Amino acid sequence: MYVAVENQYIAKNKRIAEQALGVFKQIQVERGATVEEIVVPFSDGMKETQVAVNLKKTIETNGREVVKEMEKSVVLALIDQEWKEHLREMDDLKQSVQNAAYEQKDPLLVYKFEAVELFKRFMSKVNFDTIGFLMKAQLPETTPQPAQPSSRRPEPQPKLQTNRADEELEMAGPSGYERHSNSQTAERQAPVRAIKIADRNQKVTVQYRDGRVVADVKYKKVEHEVANGDCVVIA
Repeated sequence: MYVAVENQYIAKNKRIAEQALGVFKQIQVERGATVEEIVVPFSDGMKETQVAVNLKKTIETNGREVVKEMEKSVVLALIDQEWKEHLREMDDLKQSVQNAAYEQKDPLLVYKFEAVELFKRFMSKVNFDTIGFLMKAQLPETTPQPAQPSSRRPEPQPKLQTNRADEELEMAGPSGYERHSNSQTAERQAPVRAIKIADRNQKVTVQYRDGRVVADVKYKKVEHEVANGDCVVIA
């Protein structure tokens, strides 16, 4: 099984080298005088990393330089990541091992034993993550799909027409709309007739703007409201 996995890994790296070599040669022809290093992305389907590879060395080694730099970059990145996590776990252990004194145990011995176990776990995690990424690492597909022209024509938008009254109402804003609405209400509620008053003590019937009608009230009591236009005399 080890030999089969190793052969598969070698074949995969060979395909990556061949695939990258064609791109590097094209870049050398087009911009070889100005480009020295190229950033190559790698992904295992879940995580992605970028590796800077020398253009000249890649062409001289027929693409093997890309695989070499990828392996080196991935190993160093994973060791750095897991080492930071290991240091945090060691700090937590240092705080928690103090409770061993309550169990009649030597905190120093407990710390040493637990630290060894944490380091073993750290090495196992690094090996597992490194092998997992390297076995699955591929160059991501970057070939864009050609855009298909749409066969549907855009539907014509309806033409909007406005009249003069709408434009005046829009320009007036909320306050203009209120004035316009109030004027219509006043016109609808306005009485159809009015009478003249000969005596201020004469009893009359008045109608207010809200439609309320008050009968048999002395004119002098509503004279001020009539003058302000709040109501009118109808009988």
